[in-house]
This record gives sequence, structure tokens and C-alpha cells, in this order.
Amino acid sequence: MPAVDTGLSAVRDAATSTLVTLDMPNRRGVGFVATPAGQLVTNLHMVAGCEDISALLADGRLLQVEQVIAFDEKHDLAVLQLPVANLPALRLESGMLPVEGDPLFILHPAPGAPPFLLETRVRSEQVLDESFTFLELEAVLPEDISGSPVLDATGAWIGVATCAFADGRPVTIVIPSRYVLPLLERTDALPLSTLGLARPAASRQRQIPTHSLSLLEGCAPDVLEEVAYTLLRTIQLGAPLYNRGDAASCYRLYAHTVERLIRERPDCPGVQEALRHGMERCARLQGADACAWALRDTLDGLLSVIGRWLQAQSALAYRAAPKAYLQ
Repeated sequence: MPAVDTGLSAVRDAATSTLVTLDMPNRRGVGFVATPAGQLVTNLHMVAGCEDISALLADGRLLQVEQVIAFDEKHDLAVLQLPVANLPALRLESGMLPVEGDPLFILHPAPGAPPFLLETRVRSEQVLDESFTFLELEAVLPEDISGSPVLDATGAWIGVATCAFADGRPVTIVIPSRYVLPLLERTDALPLSTLGLARPAASRQRQIPTHSLSLLEGCAPDVLEEVAYTLLRTIQLGAPLYNRGDAASCYRLYAHTVERLIRERPDCPGVQEALRHGMERCARLQGADACAWALRDTLDGLLSVIGRWLQAQSALAYRAAPKAYLQ
């Protein structure tokens, strides 16, 4: 992964001044100063359970962290209070969240040397559930990147880099700054021992079916590619609807696509079977929210098996939609 060119050296220098190295018993981590008042942001999983945290600032000062402002188990975020103020802080972005293909820059801590910026791009926007949307990055970055600030092309802070796993494979995601901002508004400081109570919250229990490749026996590669494109396009349209709080429209869109493919694809009986099972599951549930997720599970399961089948057949390269993140 190449370091960013000299055109962004000013961005790098400004961001570097906010980076903080965290020393804890048996581990190290990284965070960054988000406000001049000394509020430090990092991933909760980096500091959960710690009652002894030292913070090494970019200017060389070593401080003892004694207070917690807030933590958010759902979004894997923690805000600590440094015992100093008037610190350099990052500039918050004021526009829309970056979209697929946009460049992003992440500060990478380098032991014994100044941090440097890594350049990557947004692979996709992912909706984990109704209260958590994040960005998946094209690059898979080292685990010590977790807690680092993520910057857009203007040098504005847009989120927190986090290393996670999706279906057993490592991924790097960005937790958007909008989930951090409410934590920064808290005013009651808590003792560091509060982190001993922090536990990762269970995410939505996905029920994505795992199909055998035999499900697609008799289906032509071009037909499966067309089905996969339809499913991906449906998710790309439905996920933003759900993220805006319109679960009913998301569900109707998913159901319309499922019903249409069942009707129009007698040449792929396995596809029809998988989609019928999804509709049957949905019929046993109550509410648009539950049904939207039941059909999303169905679409993701079918995309996965189509992707594996096409790879096995050495067909055109195809990337299946990511499934269960942070689980």
C-alpha cells in the first residue's frame, strides 16, 4: 500500500500532530485527539477492561489517562479524557460520507518513526442493521491501524479505522464520525475503571443460508451472472432505503425482486428454490423490519453460492456481497 504523495504532506503533518499512542498492560493501541479540550477517540476493543492507560502525545509528552467520557459498545468506540487542553485537533468533515471509489487516507503508526498516511479507497457502504452503517475499504490494513483517524481527500476527519472480520476473513472498515459526535458531547467524566464494564454488544443475528454448489446444477453461467447482478442492484437500492428508516420500502423492493425472479427463472430451479425458502421464512415473521432482513439474508446467501459456483467454473470474475460483519 503506497504512502500518499507529497501533495498531501500538509494533511499528513496536521493529522500526525493529533495521533496518540496508548500504552496498556500487555498491549498497545492508537487513538487521536478529536477536540482541543483533549477528548481522545479510539476503538473500544483496544481499551476495554483496562484500568491503566498511558498516552504518548505527538509532541513527546507522556500522560496518564484517568477519565472516560463515554463508550459505545455497538459501534466499538471509546472517548477518553486527556489531562491537558489546547491540543491540536482534527477538522471534522462537513459534507456527505464518501461513496464507493472515493479515496481515503489513514494515519499508520510506525514504532520508532513518524506516522505516515496510507491511501486506499471505499469498496462499498455496508448496512449491518438499522443502527449501524459503515464503509468497507479496498485495502486490508494491519491490525495496529485500529483506532486511527480516517481522512478524506481534503484532510477532513470522516471516521475511525477499525480492523474486523467478515465470514472469517480480515477487512478494514471505517466507523463514520456521526457515531462519535454524540459521545463527544457528553460532559460527565467517569473513572477509568468504567472500562471494566465494557463488553461488545451482540450484533443482529443474521441467518444467511449456506448453499451447496449443487443448488445451481443445470444453470448457465450467463444466467447466473444476470441473476447476481439483479440481486446486487436490488441490495444497492434497498440498503439506503433501510438506512433512512424506511424498512417497509426496502422490504417491498426485496420482495418484488424475489417474486419476479421466481416467476422468470424456470431455467434455474435452484435459484427459485432458495428464493421461495426466503419468502416462506418471511411469511412466518411480523413487521417490515424483520422481513427486510429475512430477504436480505436470502439474497446474500444466494449471492455467495453463485460467486463460489462461478469461480469454480472459471467464469468471469465476480465479487459476492459481504455478509456478516463484526460477528
